[in-house]
Amino acid sequence: MSVDEVVSNCIGPNKTPIDRLYGSIYGQQYIIQKDFSTYKGKIHKKSLIKKGMDGNKFRSHCYVTDDNRWFDRSGLPIKEPKTVITDEWH
Repeated sequence: MSVDEVVSNCIGPNKTPIDRLYGSIYGQQYIIQKDFSTYKGKIHKKSLIKKGMDGNKFRSHCYVTDDNRWFDRSGLPIKEPKTVITDEWH
């Protein structure tokens, strides 16, 4: 697969490839890695507690792979959040 085939995996003026999480209309998640291969491991949905602009806390979510790569709700890579709830999202 070439860079032109997965444009949304490339960021910045130099179009640097990144790992990116995608979802299907059927609720399945998959990752296209920066080498444009598909990740074969499991993807877990994790709950987070976040603080809103109004100061109130709310529940959100993110994703983590078996090899400890984290992704936000839009599928972009993030650092491991500090507010992860220990149980998986159900």
